[in-house]
Amino acid sequence: MVEIVKKIVSSSKYNIKCPYKMTPTRIVVHNTANDASALNEISYMNSNNNETSYHYAVDDKMIVQGLPLDRNGWHAGDGNGKGNREGIAIEICYSKSGGSKFDKAEENAADLIAYLLKKYGWGINKVTKHQDYAKKYCPHRTLDKGWDRFIKMVESRLGSTSTKQPNTSKSTTFKVIYQTWDDVKNKWLPNVINDSDYAGIFGHDVCCVYANANEGDIYYKVHVKGGKWLPEVKNRNDYAGLYNKPIDGFMIKSSAKKLKYRVHLRRSKKWLSWVTGYSTIDSNNGFAGILGQEIDAIQIKEA
Repeated sequence: MVEIVKKIVSSSKYNIKCPYKMTPTRIVVHNTANDASALNEISYMNSNNNETSYHYAVDDKMIVQGLPLDRNGWHAGDGNGKGNREGIAIEICYSKSGGSKFDKAEENAADLIAYLLKKYGWGINKVTKHQDYAKKYCPHRTLDKGWDRFIKMVESRLGSTSTKQPNTSKSTTFKVIYQTWDDVKNKWLPNVINDSDYAGIFGHDVCCVYANANEGDIYYKVHVKGGKWLPEVKNRNDYAGLYNKPIDGFMIKSSAKKLKYRVHLRRSKKWLSWVTGYSTIDSNNGFAGILGQEIDAIQIKEA
């Protein structure tokens, strides 16, 4: 799947764009009906004071998230119905002119939808279209090309896992999947699994962390250099950190396994020792890092 870039709308606009807490039950697919990029779509949504809002915009190169997945959007035209209040809205870009850019955007959207179906444990029946909730021919170009064709595209990305329950046997390798936001490249770096590699680039500050696991729940939080510990994050409901604000402390725990974690310090150019011991939400014991010293890489593994 291509990179997911988070450009979450300011919390000061939640009352307009996403006023209600939401437990998602479905995906709602849209076409943008213009030829703007995903980044421009989300930037425009975030900058105006219109109610119209959606969780993701997808183009031929990236996926951009504009709303938290635990808050509603205004996109389905059904008021307080299930589309708006329970649907994760995905806008597929470049649908006005179509062509190769739109075709690639559809493929990237299919990747995203498959990822979300796996994340929530949903079947393909959870993929719906705007037209299902309002008398609007949307997603127009996807419908023109064939909705069943698009559903098959999503199914092809699910593979055999779409009908199987997760394997919880002891032989299953426990995996922590995590990535960091790089302040120099100004983007999310690729995912890392366990300590097969590290997340980050030496010499570049880590500002945010995004993580989940293939078993149980992951809880984590970061300390902002010169600031404070930010609220704990669960799985990929959100990310821990603030864009372009370096972190100097990190903690993570799992409901399924005991974890070890360590950080690399940018200025002293060294790894600190492995740490465990993050046990409660309001305890800042067991953190990896040295307050005041920027972190440029992290590693996580099962203890």
